[in-house]
Amino acid sequence: VIVLLKQLQDSDKRYNNQKFNSILASAVLTEIEMQVSSQEKEVQKYSQDHLLEQIKEYIHWHQGENLRVGEIASYFGYNEKYLTTLFHKTTGTPLKQYLLQNKMEQAKIFLTDTSLQIAQIAYKLGFEDSHNFSNAFKKVTGLSPKAYRKNYGKEKINREK
Repeated sequence: VIVLLKQLQDSDKRYNNQKFNSILASAVLTEIEMQVSSQEKEVQKYSQDHLLEQIKEYIHWHQGENLRVGEIASYFGYNEKYLTTLFHKTTGTPLKQYLLQNKMEQAKIFLTDTSLQIAQIAYKLGFEDSHNFSNAFKKVTGLSPKAYRKNYGKEKINREK
Protein backbone atom coordinates (compact mmCIF):
# COMPACT_ATOMS: atom_id res chain seq x y z
CA VAL A 1 0.00 0.00 0.00
CA ILE A 2 2.82 2.40 0.89
CA VAL A 3 4.60 1.68 -2.42
CA LEU A 4 1.41 2.30 -4.36
CA LEU A 5 0.76 5.54 -2.48
CA LYS A 6 4.28 6.75 -3.26
CA GLN A 7 3.74 5.89 -6.93
CA LEU A 8 0.49 7.83 -6.90
CA GLN A 9 2.21 10.80 -5.28
CA ASP A 10 5.11 10.69 -7.78
CA SER A 11 2.71 10.34 -10.70
CA ASP A 12 0.71 13.33 -9.56
CA LYS A 13 3.87 15.46 -9.24
CA ARG A 14 5.53 14.31 -12.50
CA TYR A 15 2.70 13.78 -14.96
CA ASN A 16 -0.37 15.35 -13.40
CA ASN A 17 -2.45 12.92 -15.50
CA GLN A 18 -5.93 12.53 -13.97
CA LYS A 19 -6.67 9.22 -15.72
CA PHE A 20 -3.39 7.62 -14.63
CA ASN A 21 -3.84 8.91 -11.08
CA SER A 22 -7.34 7.40 -10.97
CA ILE A 23 -5.94 4.03 -12.02
CA LEU A 24 -3.25 4.19 -9.31
CA ALA A 25 -5.83 5.27 -6.71
CA SER A 26 -7.95 2.25 -7.69
CA ALA A 27 -4.90 0.02 -7.27
CA VAL A 28 -4.32 1.45 -3.76
CA LEU A 29 -7.94 0.80 -2.75
CA THR A 30 -7.85 -2.71 -4.22
CA GLU A 31 -4.67 -3.53 -2.30
CA ILE A 32 -6.17 -2.22 0.94
CA GLU A 33 -9.28 -4.36 0.38
CA MET A 34 -7.14 -7.45 -0.30
CA GLN A 35 -5.09 -6.95 2.86
CA VAL A 36 -8.14 -6.34 5.07
CA SER A 37 -9.87 -9.41 3.62
CA SER A 38 -6.77 -11.51 4.21
CA GLN A 39 -6.55 -10.38 7.84
CA GLU A 40 -10.24 -11.13 8.40
CA LYS A 41 -9.72 -14.67 7.10
CA GLU A 42 -6.76 -15.16 9.45
CA VAL A 43 -8.77 -13.91 12.41
CA GLN A 44 -11.67 -16.20 11.45
CA LYS A 45 -9.33 -19.21 11.08
CA TYR A 46 -7.75 -18.45 14.47
CA SER A 47 -11.17 -18.15 16.03
CA GLN A 48 -12.29 -21.47 14.50
CA ASP A 49 -9.10 -23.23 15.60
CA HIS A 50 -9.54 -21.79 19.09
CA LEU A 51 -13.16 -22.99 19.18
CA LEU A 52 -12.13 -26.50 18.11
CA GLU A 53 -9.49 -26.65 20.83
CA GLN A 54 -12.07 -25.54 23.39
CA ILE A 55 -14.48 -28.23 22.17
CA LYS A 56 -11.81 -30.92 22.41
CA GLU A 57 -10.91 -29.76 25.91
CA TYR A 58 -14.58 -29.72 26.93
CA ILE A 59 -14.97 -33.29 25.63
CA HIS A 60 -11.87 -34.37 27.51
CA TRP A 61 -13.14 -32.93 30.80
CA HIS A 62 -16.62 -34.43 30.35
CA GLN A 63 -15.61 -37.94 29.28
CA GLY A 64 -17.59 -39.53 32.07
CA GLU A 65 -20.82 -38.03 30.81
CA ASN A 66 -23.03 -39.19 28.01
CA LEU A 67 -22.22 -36.13 25.89
CA ARG A 68 -24.35 -35.36 22.88
CA VAL A 69 -23.45 -33.10 19.98
CA GLY A 70 -26.48 -30.94 20.73
CA GLU A 71 -25.29 -30.36 24.30
CA ILE A 72 -21.84 -29.32 23.09
CA ALA A 73 -23.33 -26.96 20.49
CA SER A 74 -25.64 -25.46 23.09
CA TYR A 75 -22.80 -25.02 25.60
CA PHE A 76 -20.71 -23.08 23.07
CA GLY A 77 -23.71 -21.17 21.70
CA TYR A 78 -23.65 -22.56 18.17
CA ASN A 79 -26.10 -24.33 15.93
CA GLU A 80 -25.57 -28.11 16.04
CA LYS A 81 -25.34 -28.44 12.24
CA TYR A 82 -22.84 -25.58 11.97
CA LEU A 83 -20.66 -27.02 14.72
CA THR A 84 -20.64 -30.56 13.30
CA THR A 85 -19.88 -29.27 9.80
CA LEU A 86 -17.07 -27.02 11.06
CA PHE A 87 -15.57 -29.80 13.17
CA HIS A 88 -15.70 -32.33 10.34
CA LYS A 89 -14.39 -29.89 7.74
CA THR A 90 -11.50 -28.78 9.95
CA THR A 91 -10.47 -32.05 11.59
CA GLY A 92 -11.59 -34.56 8.97
CA THR A 93 -13.49 -36.46 11.67
CA PRO A 94 -17.22 -36.17 12.38
CA LEU A 95 -17.88 -34.81 15.87
CA LYS A 96 -19.92 -37.88 16.90
CA GLN A 97 -17.08 -40.15 15.81
CA TYR A 98 -14.58 -38.00 17.70
CA LEU A 99 -16.69 -38.30 20.85
CA LEU A 100 -16.81 -42.08 20.50
CA GLN A 101 -13.10 -42.42 19.67
CA ASN A 102 -12.21 -40.29 22.66
CA LYS A 103 -14.26 -42.52 24.96
CA MET A 104 -12.75 -45.65 23.44
CA GLU A 105 -9.20 -44.35 23.96
CA GLN A 106 -10.06 -43.77 27.61
CA ALA A 107 -11.66 -47.22 27.76
CA LYS A 108 -8.43 -48.79 26.44
CA ILE A 109 -6.52 -47.13 29.26
CA PHE A 110 -9.00 -48.37 31.85
CA LEU A 111 -8.88 -51.89 30.39
CA THR A 112 -5.09 -52.15 30.37
CA ASP A 113 -4.15 -50.05 33.41
CA THR A 114 -6.86 -50.93 35.93
CA SER A 115 -8.70 -53.95 37.22
CA LEU A 116 -12.07 -52.22 36.99
CA GLN A 117 -14.91 -54.40 35.81
CA ILE A 118 -16.23 -53.74 32.33
CA ALA A 119 -19.54 -52.52 33.78
CA GLN A 120 -17.63 -50.02 35.96
CA ILE A 121 -15.67 -48.75 32.95
CA ALA A 122 -18.89 -48.40 30.98
CA TYR A 123 -20.41 -46.37 33.81
CA LYS A 124 -17.29 -44.17 34.16
CA LEU A 125 -17.49 -43.35 30.44
CA GLY A 126 -21.16 -42.42 30.54
CA PHE A 127 -22.66 -45.53 28.95
CA GLU A 128 -26.05 -46.65 30.23
CA ASP A 129 -24.98 -50.28 30.47
CA SER A 130 -22.07 -52.58 29.74
CA HIS A 131 -23.82 -54.10 26.73
CA ASN A 132 -23.96 -50.75 24.87
CA PHE A 133 -20.36 -50.07 25.87
CA SER A 134 -19.19 -53.50 24.66
CA ASN A 135 -20.97 -53.07 21.31
CA ALA A 136 -19.48 -49.61 20.79
CA PHE A 137 -16.02 -50.78 21.83
CA LYS A 138 -16.13 -53.75 19.48
CA LYS A 139 -17.35 -51.55 16.62
CA VAL A 140 -14.37 -49.20 17.07
CA THR A 141 -11.58 -51.65 17.94
CA GLY A 142 -12.79 -54.92 16.44
CA LEU A 143 -12.40 -56.63 19.82
CA SER A 144 -14.66 -57.01 22.81
CA PRO A 145 -13.47 -55.19 25.94
CA LYS A 146 -12.69 -58.56 27.55
CA ALA A 147 -10.59 -59.69 24.57
CA TYR A 148 -8.84 -56.32 24.41
CA ARG A 149 -7.92 -56.52 28.09
CA LYS A 150 -6.71 -60.10 27.67
CA ASN A 151 -4.53 -59.27 24.63
CA TYR A 152 -3.22 -55.82 25.44
CA GLY A 153 -3.21 -55.96 29.22
CA LYS A 154 -0.69 -58.80 29.09
CA GLU A 155 1.32 -57.00 26.44
CA LYS A 156 1.65 -53.95 28.68
CA ILE A 157 2.65 -56.08 31.68
CA ASN A 158 5.28 -57.86 29.56
CA ARG A 159 6.69 -54.54 28.32
CA GLU A 160 7.00 -53.24 31.88
CA LYS A 161 9.04 -56.26 33.05
